[in-house]
Amino acid sequence: MRPSLLACGAILIVLAGGFAWLHAHALERPTYVLINETEQHDFDLAFRMSLKIAEEKSGIENGLVILKSLPPAKSIEELAAEMMTSMRIGARRNGRGILYVYSEKENSLKIEVSYALEGEIPDAYCHQLEEAAKTYMLSEVPQDFVSELIITTNLRGMGSKNEGDYGAPRWFDTQFMSSGAGALSTGYRRTLEDYRAAIAKMPNARLAGFAASQDPQESLRRYLASLAAGIGDPRLPLLTEGSQIFRVVVPRNEEQQRRVSESLTRAGVVKVLFAGNFGLAVPGPALSSLPIVLRRGTDKLWYVDEAKSWTYFHRFEDNVNFFVKFADNPFLGSLRAALVPNMQSAIYGHARTPPAPAYPFALEQALRIAEARIRDAPQVAANYAELADLYFFEMNWLTRALELYEKAALLAPENLAYRWRLVDLYLNTSRAEKMLAELRFLAERLPNDRQTLEWYRSYKTSYDLALH
Repeated sequence: MRPSLLACGAILIVLAGGFAWLHAHALERPTYVLINETEQHDFDLAFRMSLKIAEEKSGIENGLVILKSLPPAKSIEELAAEMMTSMRIGARRNGRGILYVYSEKENSLKIEVSYALEGEIPDAYCHQLEEAAKTYMLSEVPQDFVSELIITTNLRGMGSKNEGDYGAPRWFDTQFMSSGAGALSTGYRRTLEDYRAAIAKMPNARLAGFAASQDPQESLRRYLASLAAGIGDPRLPLLTEGSQIFRVVVPRNEEQQRRVSESLTRAGVVKVLFAGNFGLAVPGPALSSLPIVLRRGTDKLWYVDEAKSWTYFHRFEDNVNFFVKFADNPFLGSLRAALVPNMQSAIYGHARTPPAPAYPFALEQALRIAEARIRDAPQVAANYAELADLYFFEMNWLTRALELYEKAALLAPENLAYRWRLVDLYLNTSRAEKMLAELRFLAERLPNDRQTLEWYRSYKTSYDLALH
């Protein structure tokens, strides 16, 4: 799932008991209905933008309600139906409306569809998504599922039959999360050991044909074949260890993998570039695919580093071609020479990537060493950044990396390198308000930096418009 839908504006509407409040305030509701009763509001801005973008593209009004728990003696089906009527979702779009109601305590989702859309969005389709939510809302990036849910449902409402299946991966379910990686609870922080233990309990799979090869082209061929077969299993042997963890943190089902395969097949791999121990399979333009990063190990085998496809490159929602994130990307010059779109400059001209360690290496041991440095010198910002770099660039484990970069920035607030990391992570975890605050901070510290100033103004304008 694409982790970078940004959003704008958030209004917290408290549901006082019963539905008298809803009836009394129905006419006062905002244009884009977002009700969030939970204590987590970091993603409100992103959700509001998702609602806005979906309506602009599909002509369908969308509403999102996130509750701590259901009211007494009220089922989620009853609640969704009453809210749909009370808030008149779809009324200003000729009766075309969709309401998503999620209750945190019950881990339950209900999608209510207006009568005008029942032909395009049948109950069976909604039920499939509601069942998938029981798994995806337990992942570390549930906001990605919500954003993708809105996108795919609106595509269906527009008459598209190619939005794909959003069922949970066969290897990933609630048992995986509860028994393998710890029961879902507020504040629970899963560790690398949790995920490794969960992976070890997974049933055997036929993955022997997808081993890393000494020939980078063969490793690439096998990887593309795994996508075509819909394999999202994190134990795919040609993946780097960090990428296997990335697949657990951000699970993808079989249909999603096939959609990536179809996109890459249509685009074609126009060339494979090499720089040191890395290779880059570059897809053709205009078909919305990230490049594939290959990594040569000291064992002479070529692995696929999925994590670095996401940490080295980025796709914005309003541009189908990828961008290079950092100015020291070893492929930037070659991509520019090949006239690949968007290569005029890197997104983060001031930020750099950490040196990549020789692979394979003991990832868990590297984490322990970095953690020990923090224990020995807890006031040294660079120690937190070092550990964050491992989580980010080796695993794309965004939530763990983010909290460590935040600590580094707190200890060294004028170190702009940490601030740029936060911009990137807030962008990719849908924390739009925090991302904008970091951009404002950077724009104030870099008053002569035209790129930073223009970027801040552009995002601020987009967010301001979405509020009205």
